[in-house]
Amino acid sequence: MWHGAGGAGSVNFTGAAALAGEAAYRIGAGLVRLAVPSPLHPVLSGLLPEITWLLLPHELGVIAEGAEDVLFANLERVTALLVGPGLGMEQTTAHFMQRLLSAVPTEGKREGLGFLGSSQRKKGQTPTLPPLVVDADGLKHLIHISEWPKKLPPETILTPHPGEMSVLTGLEVSAIQADRVEIARKYAVEWGHVVVLKGAMTVIADPAGRTFIIPVATASLARAGTGDVLAGLIVGLRAQGVSALDAAIAGAWIHAQAGLAAIDLVGHPASVLAGDVLAAVPEVLREFEA
Repeated sequence: MWHGAGGAGSVNFTGAAALAGEAAYRIGAGLVRLAVPSPLHPVLSGLLPEITWLLLPHELGVIAEGAEDVLFANLERVTALLVGPGLGMEQTTAHFMQRLLSAVPTEGKREGLGFLGSSQRKKGQTPTLPPLVVDADGLKHLIHISEWPKKLPPETILTPHPGEMSVLTGLEVSAIQADRVEIARKYAVEWGHVVVLKGAMTVIADPAGRTFIIPVATASLARAGTGDVLAGLIVGLRAQGVSALDAAIAGAWIHAQAGLAAIDLVGHPASVLAGDVLAAVPEVLREFEA
């Protein structure tokens, strides 16, 4: 079975985890586990009964110290991991990202509810990360980690919108938008990872310098939460063994087509919500296979 997992969500961004988790299921992941601060569980479990849970220690609904230990201890069957949607920009989430990429567990910290804890990890076991997708707040935290591209698993998929790309590169958004293809290509090569530069005509670039453009620009995808859907689609494909580049291209294409289909579903681009894009994914898959 393909196991996708997501380290996502905080009390102020509950929906991000839900959208990403359901998207991973809709694209074919066999089992999806959401690692979230424990207060989110009562809300999300009713929305997504198919999801399994990894409940993380928290402070006021934001992941707290020791959350990375819980995640490390439960990665054995995970075939792809998404980090970032709804994570938040608190200091504790910054520490979470730093320790996650350092792969250095802090033994003796708090443990998740109902799951293997850090103190139960096999002696001498070194935590390693599965194929990784980094989105949203996870991207913003990377700049505080020394030599972060070298600490990511090979061919990690980074999914920035222009604002997040600005944070990662130090470039002005206007400069990025003026030369999207070249900017995506340059930094995919420099960082050694796949870059999905979101926006009108989403650009995908890989470490070999190859670039691909999704020829769709629609207002239906310029809504909060649609990026979480895209990240979920990509990690769901990655969990099934699809290569990083192919998962990025296919996920972005399906996402774009679902954005267009959602307009027909609700009647007008201005009325499309992220959940409508998600609801349109099965129709896109059906038409693709027809």
